Amino acid sequence: MTNLITILCSGFGLGFYIPGLLIERSLRNMGYNVDVEVFENLMMEEKKLQTDVSRKAYTANFAVAKASQRIPGDIRQSLDPFKKKDLIGRWEREGRSRFISLSGHWVHILDELKDRNNSIQADLLYVDSELSPSWKQLRKHKPNYAECYREIGLYDPQIKQTLFRIDVDGKEPLPISKRNARLVVHGGGWGIGTFREAVDELEQAGYSLDVVAYGPDEINDDSSDRRYFMNDPDWRTWQRSDEGVHTFPPFGQIINRKNMEFQFCREHHGLYKVLREAAAVISKPGAGALIDSLSSSTPLILLDPFGPHEEVNADIWVAEGFGIRYEAWRDTSFDKGVLERLHHNLVVKRKQYPDYAAYFAKGMSQLEGRI
Repeated sequence: MTNLITILCSGFGLGFYIPGLLIERSLRNMGYNVDVEVFENLMMEEKKLQTDVSRKAYTANFAVAKASQRIPGDIRQSLDPFKKKDLIGRWEREGRSRFISLSGHWVHILDELKDRNNSIQADLLYVDSELSPSWKQLRKHKPNYAECYREIGLYDPQIKQTLFRIDVDGKEPLPISKRNARLVVHGGGWGIGTFREAVDELEQAGYSLDVVAYGPDEINDDSSDRRYFMNDPDWRTWQRSDEGVHTFPPFGQIINRKNMEFQFCREHHGLYKVLREAAAVISKPGAGALIDSLSSSTPLILLDPFGPHEEVNADIWVAEGFGIRYEAWRDTSFDKGVLERLHHNLVVKRKQYPDYAAYFAKGMSQLEGRI
């Protein structure tokens, strides 16, 4: 396969990174040559380091995280001009022409490449149901940004319906009878939201919990039935492995916070194996949470959203019968029967939605005259 497919991710949140790696894996399994780029590798070092500062601030204070979306800015001011020039030059020399972008930040780069090579084609892949901040920022500076590209949304916000899924592990969902009846509680890639506030209440309701921690200080070694999991806090999305590739975050169950061990996950993110066996996931309605929910048929209990785009994500999951807002589930006294009904809806409907990677590959095959 000579036509290299380039998947353009962002490290701002795992919801704009992990789905790209899942698509990469699926396309590779179909025989395609695929590369992944992460936007932060084009940024000036001080701007990239600021991403870490922001992450810590957002983890500590959900109000600060939500307020950050209202701060206008132009991402181009954060770019290192030499890194940008080198990347575009390399792409041009290599003849790259097929792209999938999960972040609006990349469109500025695609536009410059298109000025040199008008034959490039790109999917602008919206993993949220409404425009997330990178796309809104792009639209502010270039309202017609999509006119030269193909827009693909995983969801239709007008009719509140799912259009595509992103397959995580290629397996059928586990039935209720083979699950462990535990609940997974997390705050997305950056530990954002109100998930910590739900832990005690859910345990008092009789549920056993698998909690994602975002630092050693969040782990209670004295909790007998609570299990803790964590991504390696020193890992960053913009880092490449010794083999020169972007990877899923190193992940592990934390038994003792003084002795934390993490392992690389090759096929998908490590948390997926945990939530695939669970009765439900309690999380804000982020892009990654929805993708995991549909792929595994694990219901989502929806916490407060991070911005308007996640509010619409929640609306769609409720409308489809795949999730329920936390307050509404509390009103049922945390009824397990609700989770079983949501799981059933997911199992019945998930196959109705085409996998995006397969859809993309079919288009590639048609262009190459293979079908």
